[in-house]
Amino acid sequence: MSEFTSYQHGEGRTGIGQLVEFSCRSGGADEVREFLKTIRTIDVPTTKRVVNVGHGGYGQYTRFTITQHQYAGGGHPGNGGYIEVLEIKDPPDGRWGIVINEHRSGYGQSSTFTEWNTLESANAAWEKHWGTHDTATSLPKCPGFKRRVECGLLRPWFYAIGDEQLLGDYAFPEGLQDDEVFRLGKKFVVYSYEGVPMIKTCMGTRYIKQKSDYHPYEERRYRIVCWDDGSVWNEGDSGAVPRPAEEGELWIVEAVKQFHQLLAGKRDEFVIRFTDGNKFVGKLVCPPRAPACKEGRYDVIAAVKGEKEPRRGNVDFKPTPEAADIVQYVMQGLAKKGLEVERVEVKHISGTKGGKRWMGVFLSPSANTT
Repeated sequence: MSEFTSYQHGEGRTGIGQLVEFSCRSGGADEVREFLKTIRTIDVPTTKRVVNVGHGGYGQYTRFTITQHQYAGGGHPGNGGYIEVLEIKDPPDGRWGIVINEHRSGYGQSSTFTEWNTLESANAAWEKHWGTHDTATSLPKCPGFKRRVECGLLRPWFYAIGDEQLLGDYAFPEGLQDDEVFRLGKKFVVYSYEGVPMIKTCMGTRYIKQKSDYHPYEERRYRIVCWDDGSVWNEGDSGAVPRPAEEGELWIVEAVKQFHQLLAGKRDEFVIRFTDGNKFVGKLVCPPRAPACKEGRYDVIAAVKGEKEPRRGNVDFKPTPEAADIVQYVMQGLAKKGLEVERVEVKHISGTKGGKRWMGVFLSPSANTT
């Protein structure tokens, strides 16, 4: 991505006379004007307005096809907010299309969205908690909840317009500038208010100019740095200044990545080796003689009550919240047919490459079929 630490505005015309406004590097305006003459026309990608519910008082523009199913807003200007249920019909690159989007203005301004398994579960959660102040606690307890994303000053990806780039959960924000220290994509050690360090990735910097409220009303200029988890660091606040992460500290990023994979059930152990010979080991410890719970094909024998001979066959299994291990899955599957299982024995397991090692704590919709 090009770096624009300083730039200038200008105007030029295309080959057929279309007037275009542009900004470019300082001193580069004449070069841009000459280049524009080689282009016939320039058009900004079309954006759309979110289709609001009848009582909705809020809507934004987006390049995606979105329907707003629920909306509630309130509070006085500067200290209000809204909460809405959105269905994104064309989410790109595997992003999820059913969300509850929230924004609270005023002191402690925050912006978040949560993902939901179904539109029905999102609507039900909205109906129950749209007036709740602490949705960070209440929404994750609702059926169908998938995950929660903090946005801070960043805009969620589904409100991207034109050709704005998508970076993870966010639309690359306009008005953020590169900085000599806080550069886009660079990793920093960032301290919480309690002094706990975390490694975060810089998403850009916004410069703020503000006059003091008292004589001589001097103008103060400071930075607000946006991080990849939606949080911000305000240079105007007291507290430890973030510092660039050193090469020897980047193992923490790898450790967190592997830990997240463990929590998602993609692995059941990981090892981080240090340069001094020490190592950190994270491992899932199951109870003795616990039933098998990894994803794969199982050769299973099931003894059914009232049948002389046990049933045997291959079963494809993937752990879910409803059936965390193969025994639960087989028993539930036969119970749906009105059969009572007395015993389940696993003769052989052929694990799925790259499959889940266990259910994980990040719950997802059931993918098993009987």
